[in-house]
Amino acid sequence: MNKRLPAAIGFFVLLSVAAQACAPGPVVIEQPRAGPEVVKPEVRAGSAWEQDWEQTLSAARKEGVVTFYTNYAANWRQAFSEALARKYSIRMETVIARTQENTARVIQEKRAGLGIADVMAISQSYVGPLRREGILRPLEEILALPEVVDPKAWWLGGVTWVEPEEKNVLAFRGSVSAPLVINTEMVKAGEVKSWNDLLDPKWKGKIVLNDPTLSGAGQVILMVLAHSMKDWDYVRALFRQEPQLQRDNRLMVEWVARGRYPILVGPRKEEAFQFMQLGAPVNYLVPSEGAHVDVGDGSLGMMKNSPHPNAAKVLVNFFLSREGQTIFQTNLGNQTMRVDVSDEGLAPGTARQPGVKYFVPDLDEGFTTKRPDMAAELGRMVEAYLRK
Repeated sequence: MNKRLPAAIGFFVLLSVAAQACAPGPVVIEQPRAGPEVVKPEVRAGSAWEQDWEQTLSAARKEGVVTFYTNYAANWRQAFSEALARKYSIRMETVIARTQENTARVIQEKRAGLGIADVMAISQSYVGPLRREGILRPLEEILALPEVVDPKAWWLGGVTWVEPEEKNVLAFRGSVSAPLVINTEMVKAGEVKSWNDLLDPKWKGKIVLNDPTLSGAGQVILMVLAHSMKDWDYVRALFRQEPQLQRDNRLMVEWVARGRYPILVGPRKEEAFQFMQLGAPVNYLVPSEGAHVDVGDGSLGMMKNSPHPNAAKVLVNFFLSREGQTIFQTNLGNQTMRVDVSDEGLAPGTARQPGVKYFVPDLDEGFTTKRPDMAAELGRMVEAYLRK
């Protein structure tokens, strides 16, 4: 079988390497589509926050545009940009690339004295490098809408900071992980109940694995398996099943949908959700060992040298509002940490359940402290696997 990744696998992107200004990969710069007629919002004058918000809106409309660095899917980009334009007269331009690539890009821009990005979707792995470069603005100081700062609106009793002492990156996604995607026509009901079932010889060479040398869903699930659910011996046994490694999040789900592989480990839920909406024979599967709550790239940061600071402030507040998070959840299939957004429409098993205590690796200090070492171990493991 062909288990090799592209030539770029020659170096493994560990967390310490993320801080380096390596040349970022291909990027798509998306201009917003023509949206509906802009309606000027009504803002009541009165309290201090309302007066400040009205001043921010006035300045934001003069800036007229905001640039968001992200890898969120096209349906979200269209829905959110139209809502932002309709509600606040602000046009959103999007730079689309993997979080790793966008991180390298903003680091390069900062070192070159450029200010291009306003806001960025960030995963926990890259908060440290961005902070050390002095790129992030404290986000707490720009949260303005009462519904955003209301502790009762959020799952963990208030807004959740990735680095509580810094308060510069806010985690908003709190979706139960879907560690596996299966082809429902190839995997019979009950065939895969536990992670141990993947070690059955009948699945050898029939599993596609999201490249764990890159920060993302594939890396996180193997770390969680090694750290919390199983151990490193299990992860090594999984590699003995000769999985096909892949980096293209959409392609790997397509392979499962088309029956090339019956099982995918570490899917990015947004792509899998799109195939489900199209009626493809794919579904999430959560093994009996349970699931963790995934933040992933569901965190938000604002650049200190934002070229459109007022428009960026409006985007951040609208994004974290009930309406903004409803757009996020509806279009990407990932549950928000806001508790006032209905979980209707989420795939079965991917919504948090009342009374259940979930492990959140991205916010667990013990896990995050070990993460660089775990990433290094996965890099060595993949390197040895590819040499065979």
